[in-house]
Amino acid sequence: MKARFFLIGMLFISTILSAQNALPYTAAEYNPVSLAKGGTSLLESGSTAYSAFGNTAALPYSESKGDFAVGYTLWQPNNTKSNVISAAGAYNIKNKIGVSAAFSYGMNPAYDIFDEQAQPNGSFTPSDMRAAVGVSWRFVPWMSVGANFGYAGSSLADDFNTGAFTADVFLMSKFAGFKVAAGVARLGTQAKSISGDKFCLPSAVELALGYENVFAEKHRIDVSAEAEYFFTNSFAVAAGAEYGFNDMVFVRAGYRYGGKSPIPSFASVGLGVKFFGVRLNCAYLIGFANDSIVKPAMSNTLAVSAGFSF
Repeated sequence: MKARFFLIGMLFISTILSAQNALPYTAAEYNPVSLAKGGTSLLESGSTAYSAFGNTAALPYSESKGDFAVGYTLWQPNNTKSNVISAAGAYNIKNKIGVSAAFSYGMNPAYDIFDEQAQPNGSFTPSDMRAAVGVSWRFVPWMSVGANFGYAGSSLADDFNTGAFTADVFLMSKFAGFKVAAGVARLGTQAKSISGDKFCLPSAVELALGYENVFAEKHRIDVSAEAEYFFTNSFAVAAGAEYGFNDMVFVRAGYRYGGKSPIPSFASVGLGVKFFGVRLNCAYLIGFANDSIVKPAMSNTLAVSAGFSF
């Protein structure tokens, strides 16, 4: 039987026990539109492709019928340095019913494998996978309900995988430019460690408030704030804003206070363009150091996506 570095076990522990949660990457945001606004995603009705990883209840309020995107995220290059690819899509049926799907695959740094004589015996690249589908219903003009169902898994050694089923449920209301959403995210089964211990997902109660307005015909503003209370007795808050000109050029910025939650604090900026339905978006994060992290965890995180909406 192969003997592995002690660091292999530490790699798993750092993944599975972050904030005492299993699979903490399920709380991450990979949509550069939302990530550029401090990770605020629950009220996102302008770019809805990634709704299955956020709040599908926002879909019936979207101005687009369909929204599809592929993306790449360089996640925490100062620390874990994960390379994440993603694909997502959403469809709005007559502003009543919304359906969505999303998939992501993350590749983490490889580690060396040693045999019982401490001789090199190859290497292994850990990976993370997440897939989800969502559905929503706007049952009255000013309120909708949505639910997402999915699976998240991690391959942490050549003979060990772990995973869990997940679910999100949200209500959302929109009236006179004001938006509000509330629900629970990442409910699910427990994930098992190599030792056989079980850990819960980073489940949380979430609340979002926002406002959007179009003025002078070509100018649009969209601001939002979100709060998360994790069942591990930690919390996070985020705020973001977007300015759009002529529904073609978009400038975004935001901030997240992560506290002891799975996703550390960061500030973010981003840009987007839209032309004949083609969308290009990017986000860049600036992290902040804390007592437990030598380097700011989120600094230099970069996300880009290309998509099409109609």
